[in-house]
Amino acid sequence: MRIFRDHAQLEDVLGGAAKWDRTLQALRAEERLPGVMYSVGDSLTTMRARTSALATEDLVARRRYLFVLSPVDGDAEVDVAPVAGLVAADAYSDLSDRHHLRGAGERRTVPRGAVLVVDAGEAVRVLPAPDVTAVVAHVTVEGATFHNK
Repeated sequence: MRIFRDHAQLEDVLGGAAKWDRTLQALRAEERLPGVMYSVGDSLTTMRARTSALATEDLVARRRYLFVLSPVDGDAEVDVAPVAGLVAADAYSDLSDRHHLRGAGERRTVPRGAVLVVDAGEAVRVLPAPDVTAVVAHVTVEGATFHNK
């Protein structure tokens, strides 16, 4: 898990790779309708939503996509934990790329304008309070480019 203080720091550290450049474009797209999922092929999906709508009871891990969260109008709260220390609540679904897990995570605050990147091998739970608007993205773990894009 990494928290970048703002979009500029993410660009400084990961920029130059097509997938992160496109992710930054998606995070900055203010005209996106709330609750509507947008996609760049199968390599990047993004959605603008309230943290109360993104909240889950269990921690969620992914294998094929990194979870990215950027709060827009306030600080967001999440729990993050290594998958190895959690207990499966269900089987991993290849269709949804989700594995629900139970256990304790480390509470982290993601400040307004910052960017949280949750790596494969980690699970995250978005907390419903404080209820703020955030952009969430699922970014492929494969390579640095988007093929055919």
